[in-house]
Amino acid sequence: MTEEQQLLNEYNDYMSRIATWKKNHGIFFKDIQKLEDSVVKIMDRRSDKLIEYRRTRKQRYLDEANAILKDALKTIKTFSKVELLASLSKR
Repeated sequence: MTEEQQLLNEYNDYMSRIATWKKNHGIFFKDIQKLEDSVVKIMDRRSDKLIEYRRTRKQRYLDEANAILKDALKTIKTFSKVELLASLSKR
């Protein structure tokens, strides 16, 4: 499995968790929605880089797209830690 496939699998895993977070933490719905919107914007930037890669076949664009995907994962992971703290504080 390539690095890109691993990153995409991890991204898909976290995106499926967002729906669960919305359900479990209703008071943070707006925050979760903002996270989701920001991740969508980041992934739109990634899509633009992948389009450039497909047009030119330059490795630089593929590397930039993977860096953007890592940035999206970093954003989600940071929020995941906050979500963990929120669930612990409810108890």
